[in-house]
Amino acid sequence: MKLELITYPVKNVEFGRLTSYKNGILKVDKEELKKLVLEDERIVSVDLDVAFPGEQTRIVNVRDMVEPRVKVSGPGGVFPGIIAPVQTVGEGRTHRLSGVTVTASAKMTPTIMSGTAAQDTAILDMWGPGAQLAPLSSLINIVLVLRLADTVSELDTHAAIITAECKVAKRLAETTVEIPPQNMEVFELHEVSPSLPRVVYIVGFMTNWHAPHSAVAYYGLPVRESLPTFVHPNEFLDGALTADARKGISSYARTWQWMNNPVVFKLLREHGKRLNFLGVIVQRTRFEAEHGKLVSAAAASQMARLLGADGAFITRTTASGANFVDVMLTVQACEQKGIKTVLLGPEWGGKDGSELPLVFYVPEATAMVSTGSTDRETKMPAPSKVIGMAEDKLVQLVLGNAPFSPWSEITLDDYSIAGASDWWGENYFTRKAY
Repeated sequence: MKLELITYPVKNVEFGRLTSYKNGILKVDKEELKKLVLEDERIVSVDLDVAFPGEQTRIVNVRDMVEPRVKVSGPGGVFPGIIAPVQTVGEGRTHRLSGVTVTASAKMTPTIMSGTAAQDTAILDMWGPGAQLAPLSSLINIVLVLRLADTVSELDTHAAIITAECKVAKRLAETTVEIPPQNMEVFELHEVSPSLPRVVYIVGFMTNWHAPHSAVAYYGLPVRESLPTFVHPNEFLDGALTADARKGISSYARTWQWMNNPVVFKLLREHGKRLNFLGVIVQRTRFEAEHGKLVSAAAASQMARLLGADGAFITRTTASGANFVDVMLTVQACEQKGIKTVLLGPEWGGKDGSELPLVFYVPEATAMVSTGSTDRETKMPAPSKVIGMAEDKLVQLVLGNAPFSPWSEITLDDYSIAGASDWWGENYFTRKAY
């Protein structure tokens, strides 16, 4: 599978009469995109706004975000199973608009009022301490402010939001179809020198079997009680993995993050140079009982061994102790099969860093890279502008928690800031011990 990924950088976004891209300027016909979104009867109203990095702007009711991409040649289309047929993607040519994201801010009437299956939202600041934690704040955010019909179910809410953002993202990327290729990268797992170490990437993600959407979907199909699945890394780049668009908190990776997984990109770029990248094993974690955890670890490690892996990079998403046990058992199973592992991800440690960083440990886990903490809180100053409020005066991040005014100074944990939990090392934070 060979994929040509063409990047068209966006330096500015302007509303105009015609949706177009030229010399880094993306012009957006607001009425055209609103009409496109309102084709879905589950959405009763939509508005568009733009938030620029560095502005004192706060986006609220954040649900999900995607990067504008379009399939120009090759089988299938971007976001298969969502707005394109279910057909294996990752080949041909795909265009992307970099430096910009389509962000869905949505209001809905919940039917699940509490627990991990309930919807939740996040906040994204474009400046200040909150922006330093979230790579999404460095992008120009084209915000879809959606209001869904009161009668829409939880699963239909997800479907309406993710369909809207993907349709808009594809339409924006279509502005580059007739423009000659500029910045092109070619990704292919071609044959390489047998002397290079054979490496596989095992990405674990927690799912909820009891929720309307499981939190992660593969080709639009929510992943539930699944054993590990082998995936070509190019499939990530065409949007084959997507998020639950009802949930905005950073415990779960957003669709934009799945499309831009830094581990996938790094291993693809090092293929044939420093290593032989074999592919990706996607692993559903947080099995309810020890038996399921052991079977999942055994299956993932056996798949890696059958691929002939010498080493494995292992990551996870979601700050769950049960989920972390699954990941640690996978590290142990790989090491016991002779596959060297590196575990990458955030640690616990409490709000002041004095608590235990790991909730579970196996002696085989001898190579771990910390990407920060999941427990810290950040004080965020009052904004000059808020996007996503509509007629409301208060926002509520998690059902059951007290609503508050987003116009004020607030203190939030990392989970409540969109994209602030660094599961894959995308923030590039470093620490030095003195």
